[in-house]
Amino acid sequence: MTPKKHHTRAAIYARQSVSDSEGIDIQLEKGRALAASRDFEVVREYVDDGVSGYAAREEGTAFAQMLDDARARRFDVVIVRKLDRLGRSLSALEALTTAKAQVVTADGEVDLTTVNGRLMANLLTSVARAESETKAERRVNRNNARREDGIPTSGRVPYGYRWITTKERAERGSDEAYELDGERAADVRGIFDAFLAGVTLGGIARDLNTAGRRTIATKRHPEGVPFSPTTVRRILMNPYYAALLPREAPKDGAHYDQGQITADDCVPGLWPAIVKPEEWSAAKARLAHPERKTSPGPARRWLLSGLAICGGHGQRDHAAIAARALEATGRSDAAELTPQEIAEAAVALAEERCGMAIRAGGGEAGIHSYRCGSMRHFMRRGHPLDDFIERLVIARLSADDAADLLLDRERPDAEALSAELTRLEAVRRELGDDRDEGLIGRAEYQRRLKRVDAKLGEVRGKLEKGAVVEPLRDLVGAEDVRAAWEALTLGRKRAVIEALMTIVMHSVGQGNRRNMPDAAMAGTLSILWHA
Repeated sequence: MTPKKHHTRAAIYARQSVSDSEGIDIQLEKGRALAASRDFEVVREYVDDGVSGYAAREEGTAFAQMLDDARARRFDVVIVRKLDRLGRSLSALEALTTAKAQVVTADGEVDLTTVNGRLMANLLTSVARAESETKAERRVNRNNARREDGIPTSGRVPYGYRWITTKERAERGSDEAYELDGERAADVRGIFDAFLAGVTLGGIARDLNTAGRRTIATKRHPEGVPFSPTTVRRILMNPYYAALLPREAPKDGAHYDQGQITADDCVPGLWPAIVKPEEWSAAKARLAHPERKTSPGPARRWLLSGLAICGGHGQRDHAAIAARALEATGRSDAAELTPQEIAEAAVALAEERCGMAIRAGGGEAGIHSYRCGSMRHFMRRGHPLDDFIERLVIARLSADDAADLLLDRERPDAEALSAELTRLEAVRRELGDDRDEGLIGRAEYQRRLKRVDAKLGEVRGKLEKGAVVEPLRDLVGAEDVRAAWEALTLGRKRAVIEALMTIVMHSVGQGNRRNMPDAAMAGTLSILWHA
């Protein structure tokens, strides 16, 4: 009886870094042809499409499954088109050898079924690894040189920009890496304006989400995701929006430590800026300010929630407020007190009796209301209060002396300061060149550098101060203040109110108070106008 012939069981493995079905098909066809010529029985084909040769073959990859099957003795030979399809190091080859699976290449360069074949495989893999490492080193050096010229490496494109491909750059005859992305670029401009005007991160995120904006689409989230305070913070910290490129790329695929990046760490980028460098620096400084609330809680949905304070139990205590004002001013006649002095006394008394920020509630049920943060002192309807405060704001900003409310944020010498900043940065670079060429000693370099850095800090400070956007800027002097007010987002409206006044709320007492006239409404509030 003739013994049954034993066929060598083979597995075919195909891999490529960039996903392309045609490239995988060619590798598989070459493997099948080799199996047929050697009378191998193909038991399974394994495909890793879009997997780098440098990447670890973790659980979930075809290579990992193939290795498990090799250990289980489900095949005897692994066929690949070329040895580098297994990987760029010896580890993949050694793992298969340890699992007792021999590797054969379709181009005939390796056949681990022989001793000489195993020796050649080790040599060829070492050479391939050396070539790849040399190419990688050249690529890093080339990218570093391009960064000094302001050209970023490819990667995730910042919100507000569109990546210009190499082909497009060649057609345009330009090295610009990004171009503005329409509405998204306007979103970024609005984010900086709102934040520098005093709007909270949560308020900015809420306004963007209300407008239907979403972050950039990803594989995991093809439609993008809603904005969050963290997303807004990352945008404000990103130097790319000021067309500034950090000199050093993040290592090992990590992210930039945005908090540590300064203008001195960057070179001018070859793409259009959305904000000025001083505006970016001002936003960073504001984010890092120790007095800024780092966790302000949920984004506010109503005009006065978290802004106004509770005046304590009961209705507005006119007598106690007047007594406090007389004590503070040293006067003896209440008739001599100014409205400002009475308002200051009302705020001081409210802070003693309660002073908690008011909370909003009932919106989900269609009954917008405000109440004391302690839930003990009062609750009153929200819409009449919002409407009354809005009328007060519009009237104040429409007054003849409204211009007096504006802080002088627009520096008349901004252009001269920018020119001086450019000059000092050039001086700083020249100092480094003189030190490297041996024209000045280390001590002299340090002495001059300290003086230049002091001047740089002074000029940047002046520019950053001028970059802070006054929240009243777009309202004072507007042809139609009411229309300008109604065009603002909720976050901007709240920033205006916070800049204009402190509001103390009191109980309205018993009875139906749905349609209170303005005079009666004013009697339930204490308003301190900010000078």
